[in-house]
Amino acid sequence: MRSSLLERYVLRYANTGHYLRVNDESQEIERSSSPESAWEFHTHEGAVTHALWIGEVFGQTPDVVKMI
Repeated sequence: MRSSLLERYVLRYANTGHYLRVNDESQEIERSSSPESAWEFHTHEGAVTHALWIGEVFGQTPDVVKMI
């Protein structure tokens, strides 16, 4: 049975505790201290895929964190 509630995953750098978000104006990935403003993913697979891509580009792979 499918839930009507969407799962929510965000990306976080473990060493700094910063979350990743997409800047509304420039569309660039940037860091944020707030999980509420973080880039949201509604599937674990999507979040993991993006974390791996970011790791390839920036040299550090962020953690995937499930929000409650």
